[in-house]
Amino acid sequence: MLTWQLWCTLLCVLWIYFLWSRRRFYQLIFQIPGPLGYPLLGLAHKLRHKEDVLRVFKHYFDKHGQFFSIWLGPMPFIIVKDPKIIQDIFNSPHCVNKGFNYKALGQGLFRLQEPLWSVHRKLLNPAFGHKLLVSFGPIFNAESASLLKTLEPLVDDGEKNLIPLLQSFTLNIATQTTMGSEVKYSEYIRSNKLLEAYQGLLEATTDMLFTPWLLSKTIRQLLGREKQYSKINSQISDFIKKIIESKMTKGSEAPLLPEDKNIFLNLATDLMNRGIFTTQDVQDESHTIVFGAFETTANTVAYTLILLAMFPEYQEKAFEEIRTLFPNTGDFEVTYGDTQNMTYMDLILNESMRVLTPVPIVARQTMQDVRLSNGIVLPKGVQIGIDIFHLHRDKNIWGENAETFDPEHFLPHHMQDKHPYSFIPFTKGIRNCIGWRYALLSSKITLAKLLRNYKFSTSFKFEDLDFVEDITLKLRKVPLLEVQNDSIKRYIQIYSIKFIVYIYLLLRTI
Repeated sequence: MLTWQLWCTLLCVLWIYFLWSRRRFYQLIFQIPGPLGYPLLGLAHKLRHKEDVLRVFKHYFDKHGQFFSIWLGPMPFIIVKDPKIIQDIFNSPHCVNKGFNYKALGQGLFRLQEPLWSVHRKLLNPAFGHKLLVSFGPIFNAESASLLKTLEPLVDDGEKNLIPLLQSFTLNIATQTTMGSEVKYSEYIRSNKLLEAYQGLLEATTDMLFTPWLLSKTIRQLLGREKQYSKINSQISDFIKKIIESKMTKGSEAPLLPEDKNIFLNLATDLMNRGIFTTQDVQDESHTIVFGAFETTANTVAYTLILLAMFPEYQEKAFEEIRTLFPNTGDFEVTYGDTQNMTYMDLILNESMRVLTPVPIVARQTMQDVRLSNGIVLPKGVQIGIDIFHLHRDKNIWGENAETFDPEHFLPHHMQDKHPYSFIPFTKGIRNCIGWRYALLSSKITLAKLLRNYKFSTSFKFEDLDFVEDITLKLRKVPLLEVQNDSIKRYIQIYSIKFIVYIYLLLRTI
């Protein structure tokens, strides 16, 4: 039987071997500046509250420059906002895997690792092709028409939080374009139970990202979180499974409504029938597509309305452009061609996604050693956090007013000298967002109808916005918006100005 001295010696040898096997991680301390943190914890204690994450990262960017190293528990992280290094990472075939563990989101595209990710991405790309995207126009138009009716009772009824309403709206769109138009009649959607489940899932995933010990089922059970986590997953899985089973029961002989011919589920079940996908693959990918589509699109529309309410001069310019394209109020059809003519709306959407980035931080992990353009070699296994939020607010790139809302940032002469990776709301490179065109088209159709029919105002000040890293960007305190229907006032103002100009020009000719 080994004595306690031998046990101590063995433990020391194992500890030395462990440290030696990770020596290249520790060498990064001397190559990349950053705080060391505490043994075993690193900086996990400073990032345990999601409200603190962006603030802590800003502090270290100000102190160390465009990128720095930190430790979360035993894992080294490189946090980056340098567009050149971001380009290196996003275009490297050795940085395709996601860095953080998104275990709560299943095994869909969002979480899959190489080489399986590339296989699934190639198979699913046709579901987001241009022709299929344009075919979703009727769904986007029909649901945005319903949104207009939902807003009618809120007109001139004081300031309201519109985000829950917009989340329900985008979830309706996401489920229909993924699983078919009949889904909107599901009691699970109509009662908002699915929305609540996805919100709970988002919270659970964020907790796991910045509290690594929650990845352990045993620890979650000890902390009393496993029961709620399992319940959320079961609710979402059961809903999607029933939709898939219903489709498989009806079979390929069942006639499809025109708006359902190009839904994602048709492609996924076809892959399953051909033996390429399993039933679990179809379920996971459907889950991922819905989750990715509804949350970010809802926030994009909501935050754009909030910013336009805070800066009414830009809202008025957007209204003028939309009024030119759509002379009549009420519901109207917005085609893909119409969205291509919304040039000022493009400026506004881009600036909104710059100032209030939909996904503030994305992650990658090195699969092999990666040499960056600055000469530093990142060893295999290093986690990389790309801080899009602070990249989009970098004064070295966007000027002194980088932290305020100004659509003129995206005028061509302001953009021509900027690095192509200075603006990446949907990321770029090998693993860019598969649904970025979907999100933009849906957002533009929705905003066109909302801004043509209503004016939005708020008493909340832009400088009082406080940001939370929650996978998607959240606001600690959500600005309330007042919905106003003042089309008549606008017409009076417009034609009064035109009349004054006419009289002025007439008097000059006399």
